[in-house]
Amino acid sequence: MSKKPEWAEALDRLMSQRIEAVPEGFKTAREIGVQMGVCYEMAKIRCKDLVEAGLAERKNFRVKWGRGIRGLPHYRLVKNQARGRRPG
Repeated sequence: MSKKPEWAEALDRLMSQRIEAVPEGFKTAREIGVQMGVCYEMAKIRCKDLVEAGLAERKNFRVKWGRGIRGLPHYRLVKNQARGRRPG
């Protein structure tokens, strides 16, 4: 088996350092859609509605995506819903 060139190894190390651990409670719209029994597009819309209402928060985390790294939105329900409401 041939060894990777040192440039490729350096790039692999850099990429692995950029991947972020997703904290517990955060889910992607795709995962939420599966839980709710709706398609991905509908789950994205519903997640956006919850964020706008202050009932959920959205954060982008850099995750492995194919052969690269990509910022992917994750959502989490706000624990104290009264605190999460935006003034209207």
